[in-house]
Parts: sequence; C-alpha cells; structure tokens
Amino acid sequence: MRRKKTVKPMRYRSVGIATFFVLAGIAAIAVLAAEWRQNVVGVDLDVSGLDITSTAQIRTAAGLTDSSSLARLDLHEIRHAILGNPFVKDVDVSRDPPRTLKVQVVERTPIALLLNVQMKDWLVDEDGFVLPAQESASLHDLPVLTEVENIRELKPGVRIVNARVRSALRVLKAAKAIDSDILHLFSEVNLSQRHDLVFYTLEGGVPVVFGSARDIPAKLRSFAAFWENVVMKYDPSSLEYIDVRWKEQVVARWRRSADAPVTTELPMAELPTEPDSTENVN
Repeated sequence: MRRKKTVKPMRYRSVGIATFFVLAGIAAIAVLAAEWRQNVVGVDLDVSGLDITSTAQIRTAAGLTDSSSLARLDLHEIRHAILGNPFVKDVDVSRDPPRTLKVQVVERTPIALLLNVQMKDWLVDEDGFVLPAQESASLHDLPVLTEVENIRELKPGVRIVNARVRSALRVLKAAKAIDSDILHLFSEVNLSQRHDLVFYTLEGGVPVVFGSARDIPAKLRSFAAFWENVVMKYDPSSLEYIDVRWKEQVVARWRRSADAPVTTELPMAELPTEPDSTENVN
C-alpha cells in the first residue's frame, strides 16, 4: 500500500518566503549602512579631561582633517600619537558612529614643587615631567624639593633626569599610592645630603631620615604607624628627628628626655649618617 505524499500547507511556504526576504532585506541594509559609514567624511572630536593640553593639540596629534573618515582611523596610532604629548599620562580613544571620535585624557598632575632652580620654582609630576605654572589652592599643599643641584635647563614638558630628584619623586609617588594622607604629612624633601634623602614633616617640621630610595613602601608604612601611634600622642615639635633607614624599625630622638616615651642620655648635635645607639621604637 503506497503512502500518501505529505504536502505542506500553502500558508507555511508563504511564511518561509516572507522570512527569507525580511532577512535578506536586513542584510542588505547592514551592508549599505557599513558602506555609508565608510564613506562618511569629517570627524567630530569629543575630548574630556583637559586642563593643560588644548583640544587643538589633541586634534593635531590625531591627524584629523576635513577629509578624515571615522571608520578609517587607526585608533592605536592615534593613541600613541597623543601619548607623545609630555603632559598626557594616559588616554583612551574610541569611535562613536557615525562621525564622532571620543578621546578621554588623563593629564599629569603635580606632586611636588622644585624650589629655586634656575631662579624659578617648577611644578613636577611623579614621573619627573616639568608642568606649566598653574593657579590652584591645592598647590600650596605640595611638598617642596630643596637644595637641588646639577639640573639641566628646565622648561615645561622636559623630564628631569637628576637621580636625586627622581629618587625623591619615587618616594612621594609611593606615599600617594599607599595613602594620600601619608603624602600630606610631608612639607619638604631636602636633597643636600649625598647619601640620604631627608624629609620634613608638615606638622612640627621634624626631619625624617629616609636614606636611599630602597624598601620605600616598608619605610613609609613604618613611619606612618609611628607618627600616628606615638608622635601624635605627644608634641611633634619635641622630636629632634626620626630615622626609618632600618628594616621594620623606627629610630627617634627627642629634644628632651622628659618628652620621650623611652628615654636616652646620648647627645645628638646633627642628623646621624650611620646607625648608632639612639632610641629604637619597634
């Protein structure tokens, strides 16, 4: 007995045909839209994060012209070109079709003031780049770098290569990364001593012998803990100096034995350059 051939109803075939034409139409529109984007001429620039740098400088670095096409731009190349600006620390570049190029800039910010070098004061960022002069109340809270020698001619955009200055900046950068409150404990970094960086606290002007720029995070944490848990319970101005050159130790010298948590009879006429038997506070 022969089986009867099943024939799909006409309505199902009609739906299938209609679906095919709809999908084909969508594909055709997508292709036309892509071609249209490729041929859109002219790029609008949307830039954020600028304070030092101008929008015109960003446009020039990106190489945008009246005939530029957003779809044909090389974003990696544009990002690299913008990072060539010494005042730009980081940048993100993206497309916003049909014709907008979005550029989000992170500019360099001052972390210290280089004092009285070549008859001027200079703002510098954590990586040693000299920044243009700025007017801001926050700049008064920056630590100053003093007794700086052997500096080449400076101008905004130049990167300082002096090893002593770079060491001081590494310490300030680490302090900011750990806790900005630690950075704000310091008012000055004196670079006059050949082997040791000497910081001065904002409160009380206490010298902090930091030594070389080694074990920076550990030294900063030891100092911050000692300052908070010991010094702030007393009068900071009663301290003669603090020394953080020893691993996991803080050495302190108080002006009067009566002011110290632990007394010592040893006289101290100047900052130590070698480990001695002054008071250890663990």
